[in-house]
Amino acid sequence: MIIDAIHDDPRVMQMPTLPTSPTDERRFLKSIRNHAEFRRTLTDLSMLNDLPSFDNQVLTITACWMKLGDEHLADAIAAHNAGCDRATFSRAYYAVYNASKAVRYQVNGVVSLKGDDHQRAPELPDDFPDVDRWSKAVAALYEHRLRADYDNWSNTASENALSPNDCISQAQAFVAECRQYLFDKFGVPF
Repeated sequence: MIIDAIHDDPRVMQMPTLPTSPTDERRFLKSIRNHAEFRRTLTDLSMLNDLPSFDNQVLTITACWMKLGDEHLADAIAAHNAGCDRATFSRAYYAVYNASKAVRYQVNGVVSLKGDDHQRAPELPDDFPDVDRWSKAVAALYEHRLRADYDNWSNTASENALSPNDCISQAQAFVAECRQYLFDKFGVPF
């Protein structure tokens, strides 16, 4: 069973211990639309004493999106083990979507908070490992999620190029790759 293999992979099922943050994450995101630009402004104004706290808040928010991705991945695995293929496709995609959102937020400084950025999920930074392959995989998972969530036709399942098991495997690998990238490049705490 997939769930048994996951328990042995600490990168997937281990929920990160997030640093405590004095600022509500949503308030921070709404107040500071683009953390990269805001950080440059603080630096330009020589307000360097505030940077460690600011940087910690950014890392915390990034880790929160990764944690949400982990939760969706656990839900995908549970759905798969229960034989719920549509939920498996959907939750596997949302694991990938939130991991992508964590990467895009950390690198670009901003992401949409309205859930209207699904088309941007495959837009990974140029230095992301095997970026072209992963961008295509994220896009394919999105297409499977759309069919799983909205198509109720008798031939919908036959249109899927990926099996539910494939989707989980890709989601596990992508989430792990995002976690490694964010840790190696930015020191995001997991």
